Amino acid sequence: MKNLPLKRKGFTLIEVLMTLALVSSVSGFVIAGALQALKMRQKAISLNRAIYLCKQKMHEIKSLNKTDSGKGEYPSSPGYRFEYVIREQELDLQKIADSLGAGKAVENSPAAKYFKERSGGAKSATGIVFKMMHFHVSVTWAEKESYELDYYRGLGF
Repeated sequence: MKNLPLKRKGFTLIEVLMTLALVSSVSGFVIAGALQALKMRQKAISLNRAIYLCKQKMHEIKSLNKTDSGKGEYPSSPGYRFEYVIREQELDLQKIADSLGAGKAVENSPAAKYFKERSGGAKSATGIVFKMMHFHVSVTWAEKESYELDYYRGLGF
């Protein structure tokens, strides 16, 4: 009878150490990814809350219809603060056209000539200046995060 080599049972120490090193490095990436996902989730929840509060404040101030400003905190949401400004603003069609590179074409258009004649001593080259009410709300939280919302309501020529 021949001596047959014995079959080994189990793993060597090097195989066990290599497996432990591989598992620990992969688990480090998994844990870091999970922590990043939790941070992003919290940031999304905070931003969603700020958007809701900002829209709520905008709804409140749109009914004022006068120039005003104010700031404060939300009692129902600690850590969230708001500021708002309501002001009249003039929107000049010629300035908008100039910024878009179409200034001369708009200034010499038949519509601009018509409005210039109708408005008499107009401040604008086109004679078209819209009066607007500008509502601006800003919500801040966590000392560095903010969300802003603007709304415009026309008041006529």
